[in-house]
Amino acid sequence: MNFDLVINNGTVIDGTGCPRFRADLGIRDGHIAAVAPGERLSGQRTLDAGGLVVAPGFIDVHSHSDWILPLPDHDEILAPLLLQGVTTLITGNCGFSPAPATEASAPLLDGYSEMMRERAFSYRWRSFAEFLDALERDGLLLNAAFMVGHGALRYAVMGDRADGSAPPTSDEMDARMSAIRRMSAIRLCRLARQALREGAFGLSAGLAYAPGVFAHNEELLALLQTVAEEGGVFTVHGRAYTWVSPFYTPMIVGTPHNVRSTRELLELARQAGVRLQLSHLIFVGRRTWRTYRTVLQDVERAAADGVDVAFDAFPYTVGNSTIKVVFPDWFLDGFADNIDDPGALRRLKREIDLLRWTLGLGYGDITLLWARVPELAELEGLDFAAIARRLRMPAFDAYVHVARASEGKARVLLGTYSGDGGREEPLRAALAHPLCAFMTDTILTRRGQHNPASFGTFPRVLGRYSRDLGLFPLEDAVRRMTAFPAQRIGLDGVGRVAEGAWADLVLFDPRVVADNTTPDHPDAPPSGIHVVLISGQLVAQDGQIVGRKRHGRVMRR
Repeated sequence: MNFDLVINNGTVIDGTGCPRFRADLGIRDGHIAAVAPGERLSGQRTLDAGGLVVAPGFIDVHSHSDWILPLPDHDEILAPLLLQGVTTLITGNCGFSPAPATEASAPLLDGYSEMMRERAFSYRWRSFAEFLDALERDGLLLNAAFMVGHGALRYAVMGDRADGSAPPTSDEMDARMSAIRRMSAIRLCRLARQALREGAFGLSAGLAYAPGVFAHNEELLALLQTVAEEGGVFTVHGRAYTWVSPFYTPMIVGTPHNVRSTRELLELARQAGVRLQLSHLIFVGRRTWRTYRTVLQDVERAAADGVDVAFDAFPYTVGNSTIKVVFPDWFLDGFADNIDDPGALRRLKREIDLLRWTLGLGYGDITLLWARVPELAELEGLDFAAIARRLRMPAFDAYVHVARASEGKARVLLGTYSGDGGREEPLRAALAHPLCAFMTDTILTRRGQHNPASFGTFPRVLGRYSRDLGLFPLEDAVRRMTAFPAQRIGLDGVGRVAEGAWADLVLFDPRVVADNTTPDHPDAPPSGIHVVLISGQLVAQDGQIVGRKRHGRVMRR
């Protein structure tokens, strides 16, 4: 047969979890045209995969590249993802997406996206379809599939009112606000349905971030019912990943708040009948680690009872977020005023001091990645205990100082995520779980310090956790970064080595594949990723991007 490219002598791990096998692959017109165990194929070009695993391209099921992909130089910025074997991004997570956009909501989108973007750009689109069309015209380095963000919907429908809960103060006001909420929910559902029909694979929400933090459960339920009717998936950053948080009362006694958050989401999914993907399942703070068995058991119980649920996790005990992540909803509602209000700051300090004590999370566990303002750039890479010493002020004041100077848009790296350097039992339990897909959750820009997940996530899973620690077989590791996330999101033609599938492939050496990042060198490239192909085209080889042409595809539901 006439193949454009033949991969000879490879050990195929096909993404299904089945045992590996030796086979040649024949590629034609961007697709896998033949999988030939025991046969020798020939074609116009050949690639010798002797000693290497041939696997489907890795799917980053939780990415934050939304405000990078529209840039003309996004291929330079996102190259580290490709070089670790990622061929498909699932983006639009945690409630953040660049579409839909209105003339009034575009500046609001700009405001909440600043920590995730390289630089500002014009919103050349209004609808979700127009957004996807614009990306398709420009071309993509990697394949990309998109969620529509709950925050983007809220800003489009409610404008700047989306950032306030506006609690009623009388029965009459309560009735009026209920009617407003019902009307807003109707408009949100209508806009969500439109985005899903225009190509979004589902709805994402960030319930610990403004404006998602202000959403009531009746609003979420109505949206989830719409998503279920359209056959989409709901991906969600929950209200709490700590055993105590500002989002639930009572503050300390009773069910741990991260457990309450997970149960709340499982119940919403059950009522709506929606496919649920719990985003970045983490246990933040040393005193939260003990809750991991309960959360995993709740997920297993819900799945056994018929809830279509899974989750994702990254293989690190640190994760990036906004500096505002530790602030309660009352402080976020009117942040610009509260950050300069002595009374609000005194209350905030009491609450954060209590949280630090109850969580086992200190200022030394939070590192400043990007300060946003040039005069604070010298503090990037330091934790806030060190920053406090550098600035000669108490740690709380140093944290508030950076939050104020950056207008709440600085980026931080938080530690104690499901473990630390000395213990990572919760992390390993999450990663080893069969319902866990792997992802980066990274914010990758040129600015500031890097999250190591941008450079080493998938090699770290394959090397440290599969080969070295033996948490799961290599076949299962590949399954949970390929076919499993494709099935969860609803992607066709990717995630498997099979005839007819897209020829998005990774060739890696299972003996040496490794993440080489360290705290001092979070941008060190990985080892063992030899070849990456997208649509049958060679795009990376031995740690280098190959060619200038973009072969990524915009994926639509």
